[in-house]
Amino acid sequence: MKFLGEAFFESDPTTQALFQAKFMNSDIINLPVVGYPGCYDIFCEKLYEGTEYVVSRSPFGATHFWRKKPYFATILHSPVKTKEDLETIPPFEIGRYESQIRAFKELGQKLNSSGFFLLAEIKGPFEAPWMFLRGMTRYFRDLATDPSFIERMIEVAFRPIMDLIEAVLDEVKIDGVWVTDDLGESRNPFLSIENYRRIYKPWHKQLVDRMHKKGVKVLLHSHGNVMSLVGEFVDAGFDSLDPLDPTDNMRLSEVKSSWGDKITLIGGITKQIGNMTAKAIDKHLEDVVKTAGPTGFILDCGGGIPPEMTLQSFMHYSAAIEKFRRA
Repeated sequence: MKFLGEAFFESDPTTQALFQAKFMNSDIINLPVVGYPGCYDIFCEKLYEGTEYVVSRSPFGATHFWRKKPYFATILHSPVKTKEDLETIPPFEIGRYESQIRAFKELGQKLNSSGFFLLAEIKGPFEAPWMFLRGMTRYFRDLATDPSFIERMIEVAFRPIMDLIEAVLDEVKIDGVWVTDDLGESRNPFLSIENYRRIYKPWHKQLVDRMHKKGVKVLLHSHGNVMSLVGEFVDAGFDSLDPLDPTDNMRLSEVKSSWGDKITLIGGITKQIGNMTAKAIDKHLEDVVKTAGPTGFILDCGGGIPPEMTLQSFMHYSAAIEKFRRA
């Protein structure tokens, strides 16, 4: 609100999308199909929106709280508290989204001539079950004790998301699908390589194959230290990986040397950028570009605009990004 001003939030979605991309010196516009329930998301029903947060409901009956800045999401009501509850989830009806897809199509048509790379965001097979069905604590317990139940929940929560994004792509010209699927924290992934290969990789690969048949790129977003999984992501066929945050102990130089010729790298900028001096910002960006560039790399920050960043610091940061990305 402080950076963008009240007029931004009162403007139409097309104006917001274009202004925000230009303000952030980005060539990419992200339009969430299944993501944060703001202006564009068509999956969740927005129940309430205030200046600081949004409350929404998923088609499976889960209720969510979304804090805007700093971003935070939690499930207030999970519809699957027991295994038996999963059987009571009503079948997903894609027909109910016809009006939302039409509105999304109108937005896409307005933006197609803008010259920006248009992304459609969705949740992945790791995030969708805990976010829309089970809640994180129960889900992590299931991952350790009952992987077969996890697989059933993915079928219920994630397959409809794949069907929905295909329906959107049939109507809207989109350049890429951005899959948000945080698979780790700063020390380690949330799961072993074996569990990733057995449970989630087949779903990732199925999504990639379906989207590639539609002629779009597939971008994977995963916070956390997922160094041990990068090779698996490459093998699954993803076209890019972000945010490669050094705060998460992602080793950019190692990722670049091992897989930089196989997958586009996006990110590299620490989410602690808001606490840096102008001199430190310049040095950090220069190091990141030298490490991951000059090709196969898109400079970006996994934390967006940090809430602690001053406007003066942001303006310097924005100018520095423009300088280094054009160098």
